Amino acid sequence: MSRRLQRWAVEIGPALLVAIMLVPFIISGGRLVGWQPAMIDLDVYRYTVADLLAGKDIYLTRTPYYQLPFLYPPVAAIVLIPIALIPLRLLQLLWILLLVWCQWLVLRCLGVRRGWLLGAVNMLAVIAVEPLRTTLGYGQVNTIAMALVVVDLLGRRSGTRRLPPGVLIGLAAALKLTPLLFLVFAAARRDWAMVRNGVLSFCGAMLVGLLILPQATLTYFNKLLAGDMYGNPVYVGNQSLAGLVTRLAGGQPGPAGTVTTVLCVVLGAVAVYGAVRVWSRGARAYAVGLLGMATGVVSPISWTHHYVWVIVVAIGAIAAGARIPDWLRWISLAWSAWVSLCPVLVFLPYGMNAELGYSIGQHIVGGVTPVLGAVIIAAVGVSSAWWSTPADAGPGSEPGDANRSAAEATRSGVEATGAAAEGTKS
Repeated sequence: MSRRLQRWAVEIGPALLVAIMLVPFIISGGRLVGWQPAMIDLDVYRYTVADLLAGKDIYLTRTPYYQLPFLYPPVAAIVLIPIALIPLRLLQLLWILLLVWCQWLVLRCLGVRRGWLLGAVNMLAVIAVEPLRTTLGYGQVNTIAMALVVVDLLGRRSGTRRLPPGVLIGLAAALKLTPLLFLVFAAARRDWAMVRNGVLSFCGAMLVGLLILPQATLTYFNKLLAGDMYGNPVYVGNQSLAGLVTRLAGGQPGPAGTVTTVLCVVLGAVAVYGAVRVWSRGARAYAVGLLGMATGVVSPISWTHHYVWVIVVAIGAIAAGARIPDWLRWISLAWSAWVSLCPVLVFLPYGMNAELGYSIGQHIVGGVTPVLGAVIIAAVGVSSAWWSTPADAGPGSEPGDANRSAAEATRSGVEATGAAAEGTKS
């Protein structure tokens, strides 16, 4: 076995085996004996591709029993066409492998040491981090979209980014629109190459969808502009600020919903500003995690499994060291622990609008994730205005590049001085 395969076996193998064993238990209806997981979102993709190939309207697709629709841009369905050729059980195994591999990519970009430590953290993430675990169980795309963004922003040093900066973020946004916030972040940093490449890749992907599925593309954007989103926003699994306000307002937010929308726009802008400040101090993983947190907090609907960014927030907070204040590290780790454990779906009643009968205490528990997330975003945005900003090596540089360049320049100067002295002596 080659050294690369041995490394992959150590770093991906344990997480993959644990995931294969856990997935049948995550969504009701699965079973381990005979290995039949209920990956209901992967079923959505399968039925959507089948309808696409049959010439049907993909936005009328519904899965058996759960009646789940397809929610993504048409280009996502086009990209998924190859899954029609793969038998169901093999497809489920390959999808689990893809998600575990994406976790591995993210952990590599976050600087987790290669070998057994990376393998252990990858396995622990499958077991202990609810958004990653349920993304596996549903057969969702959250981890894939996160990996595209993280590799684009943090993957240069680890060698995982092979395309020009911004391309992967644009592709991630073509799958799920929320990664567009990272292009706003790139613009705020004046990284115009990343902005240009990201916009071109996003628009190019959307153009492919428009050319191949013009009516479906128009339907998608009409639904988007009309706010026609699937899912009950009252459900406590909706862990966005808008979801909390909707529950507090008894399902009819009215003017409070408008105020919340404005607040979310402001929070998104504050998150971008705070992330730029954190990035400039060298805590780049934490900056990316902060923006990922914001995509969940400010979106109209953010199911618990959308918060896969918790792994970036947690590791980024630990790795940041003195680049962020201690109070910020601890509150970020507390938020990460809460999101990972997901007590809202453990201790609170839900379903059939049970949330409308919550007590004040239950509403508090149901609102910890978005409220504490908003507090962290606001605290970083406000406090970072007074942080000192170390010199940066430019928009495309990695943390420490400036320091390394200075050290290399100093070393070169010393060597040149030594050579001159030798020449003088001779």
